[in-house]
Amino acid sequence: MVILHFACIEPTETNGVCVAVPRHVEAQGRFADTALVNINGYSIPGVRKQLAYSKAFDIKKLPEPFDQPDIAVFHECYRPAYLSIAKNLKKNGVPYVIIPHGELRVEAQQKKHLKKVVANILLFNDFIEHAAALQCLSENEKDSTHFGKQKFCGTNGVAVPALKKEKFRESGAVFIYIGRYEWRPKGLDLLLDAIKIKERFLRESACRFLLYGPDIYDRLAAVSAMVRERNIEDLVSLNHEILGENKKNALLDADVFIQTSRHEGMPMGILEAMSYGLPCLVTKGTSLGGVVADADAGWEAKTTAEDIAACLEKVMEERSRWPEKGSSGREAVKEFFSWDVVAPAAVKHYQDLLTNEAFV
Repeated sequence: MVILHFACIEPTETNGVCVAVPRHVEAQGRFADTALVNINGYSIPGVRKQLAYSKAFDIKKLPEPFDQPDIAVFHECYRPAYLSIAKNLKKNGVPYVIIPHGELRVEAQQKKHLKKVVANILLFNDFIEHAAALQCLSENEKDSTHFGKQKFCGTNGVAVPALKKEKFRESGAVFIYIGRYEWRPKGLDLLLDAIKIKERFLRESACRFLLYGPDIYDRLAAVSAMVRERNIEDLVSLNHEILGENKKNALLDADVFIQTSRHEGMPMGILEAMSYGLPCLVTKGTSLGGVVADADAGWEAKTTAEDIAACLEKVMEERSRWPEKGSSGREAVKEFFSWDVVAPAAVKHYQDLLTNEAFV
């Protein structure tokens, strides 16, 4: 099977799409013939087959066999350059799938709602309408994406590292968050409110919260102000992004990964933490709450400050189970989210789509 991916990738590790897409392409490449067209023009390290993009895109000008792929895959939806590419694909009889990466969820559509309504009517409804299907990254995203299209769940994956969390603190606790400081979708205000609610308990329990992320659009300053307003500077430490070896070491040194998002597509940070054997406290809004709960890999909270606060106390009460929960999370990642599982499943979905078989 020949699969041609389209994406807009930048040289950054702080954007989940930029991290996940190259891994999708390379992992699927073990089960199909895959290539990537990056409309941003950036050459992506680690992706073996990358094809040049020009604004006068013509599928027939690509080298064989990508001049007539079996299927094309668009990562994200709101990229104007995709519109002419999709028309060219349709002209040449090439079906395509859109992976919206959460952009078409009800919650995401409500953000800048009027602007998106106009953009959909004038530009993107036709692009979505002619897609063979929408590929959602989680069941949560699938359920909250309402565009009248055939949908299936084809998740992100993660490489399970050799190293894992071996030893937890005997007293106190370090909670770690690694992600963007987009405080509303990431629910950082809910987390800070929860810490405020339980501040006395958390201080007595010697808990610390380490947050790491890129300072984009001055969001770090906004979150810093929230911390000061709640007088919890002694509990919460805000830090710039960490990558590579520093990120690995920070995860292995922490005791619990925490993410309290209002909504997500498929959060790579949680999967990565689980792959290292770190128990996780997550909200239902992360889309992985059910996975964490079912695997007994941590704690699932409702997406409210009050329930997150109650879960923080429960985490400390269940200290003896941290190693067990961390190990359960690592096994769940191996079983459901390793690239060796995710990639062939996606290829099978594409094959089923081409033969008009129903998705499960």
